[in-house]
Parts: sequence; C-alpha cells; structure tokens
Amino acid sequence: MTTDTTFDYPRTGIVLPEYADKAGDWLVDYAAEAEDSGFDSVWVGEGWGYGPFPLLARIAERTDCALGTCIANAFSRSPMALAGNALSLHEATDGQFLLGIGSSTPLVVENYHGQEFERPLRRIRETIEILDLALSGERIDYDGEIFDLSGFALNHADGQEVPVLNAALGTTNIAMTIDYADGLLPHLMPLPAIEDAIDEARDRANTDRDLHVSASVPTAVSDDPDEAREILARHVAYYVGSTDYYNGVVADHGFPETAEAIQDAWRGGDKAGAAEAVTPELQDALGIAGTPEHARERVGDLIDGVVDTALISFPQGATDEMFESTLEALPPEAE
Repeated sequence: MTTDTTFDYPRTGIVLPEYADKAGDWLVDYAAEAEDSGFDSVWVGEGWGYGPFPLLARIAERTDCALGTCIANAFSRSPMALAGNALSLHEATDGQFLLGIGSSTPLVVENYHGQEFERPLRRIRETIEILDLALSGERIDYDGEIFDLSGFALNHADGQEVPVLNAALGTTNIAMTIDYADGLLPHLMPLPAIEDAIDEARDRANTDRDLHVSASVPTAVSDDPDEAREILARHVAYYVGSTDYYNGVVADHGFPETAEAIQDAWRGGDKAGAAEAVTPELQDALGIAGTPEHARERVGDLIDGVVDTALISFPQGATDEMFESTLEALPPEAE
C-alpha cells in the first residue's frame, strides 16, 4: 500500500494486445507510437505469451511514460519475485511503474500454471503486505496463512513508491482492495456499476481510503460502427459465455437476462448466437465500439467520471486498422 500520495497517476493508457501474430518488436514499436499519440501510460498483460516484466523493460528503453501490468498473475510467481520485478521497473521508468495484480481464474491458474486455485483473496492480501514490506527495504519476517518468510531483505529497496492495483470485481475482493491496495483495476465490470460496487464494498472494508480506479475498457474503433460492434460483441460473448465468473459479474450488475442468454447460446455450441445475444446496452456498459469521434467522446466521459485512468484494451479479433485508428483517435487530449 502506497503511503506517499505524491505518485502522479496517468489519466489514459493503452493495453498492448496479446495476440499470437503480434511479435515483441511490433509491441514495443506500438507502445512507442501510443506515447507519441498522447497516451501517458502503456500496460502489458499476462496470458500465455510474453512475460510482462521483460517486455515492459524493453518498452522502458523506448518511452518516458508510465508503465504498468494489467495484470500480473499472483499465482504464477511469489510475492518476492513480484517485488524484485517491481523494483526493477520502478528504476527503469524513473519511478513511473504501477503494479497491477490479480488472482486470474481457476482455468488459467490450474490448467496453465499447474497451481491449486486456493484462497485467492487471502493470497492477494498477503502478497500486497509482503510487497510493502519488501519495498521498504526492511528485513522480511512475515508469518501469514499462506506465506511464511524470514531472514531476508530486498537488495536496493529503500521505500520505493510502487502503487499496487488489484483486479477485483466481487464485493469482498473490492473491500480487501480498499483496505490493502492503492487502486482497483476492473475488467469487464459494467462501467456504470463501478461506483456503486465500491460504495457497497466500503460497508465491508475496515478503512475508508480513497481508491484509484484504473478500468480496462475493451475498445473497437472503426469508421464502420457495425464492424466495431460485431467485434466487441464476439469478445464479450467469449468471456460472459465461457466463464461463470464473468457471467456472474455481468448478471449481478444489471444484466441478468442478457448474461443468461449469452451463456445458454455459448454452452449450446452457438458462438454466433452468443454474440448476437450481446445487446448494444451491454456493449456500451462494458466497453467502447464505434467511430473515432464516438470513442474519443466516451473516453472523455469516463475520465471525467468515476474512472481515474482509462486503460484502452483491444477485444479479440481487433484488426490492424483498429490498432491504428485507436492511436489516431485517442486519447481525447490528442484532439
């Protein structure tokens, strides 16, 4: 948890696409182009491709903007490994690194990383506590329910300020985020529901700290708004149809019937039908799809509202033209 409030949070960010046909050189070049276009941060996720920290280190050599992880999986590395990577990126970015972490899903943790998906919220809490201790430079003596560490200190650490953002969606997780983290990094939570979700979580939290909100917003920008909506619909259908977790988030925040229709079609093997079940209202609640002018207006509205940092991510199936149109149209300050 950051104790110094002087960190200069970015207002806009681009989340690099994790697609098999976009190699590292392309991603680094695109990150540099994003900064030139006016984005004040670049973020890298963690899926089943490049490791986020080495890729961000390459990007740091080409940019001067803030860099972040969106997200680093808390099950795929130890808290001290996260701390060492955070310290390295903090120095590489001249103090502009943000560590976004999350527990991911059972499917990824168990089937890809081969770990047991056990007590994810407790793991996140202890990870944040250990990160704070490690970056302070003090000797690490930590007796937790998951981690038991003793006898070491993180070399070169001396109280570096690295904001930790948690990719929480559920009420209990958001409450824990309020108590222990610096910010919230929601993905595929209906944007109009974020403020109410935080307010509800405050009733369970033990503190009433301010929470920086960096929302990952899947965005499809095209001169053809129908094409943009089709691509965003397919992206939403994949997440809401294939996972109970995201289905529940959408259902609990205003779209129960739509969530059910998407999942029924998906589980019946009708992926096209699942995409057709994604209503325009749900698309607008979860992301942005439309012309460059529409996208610029939406992002401006977001960062004037509950979202402190708008992270523009790309839906699956985004085209090369969309990658370029996004940099041309956004952020709003580039107008």
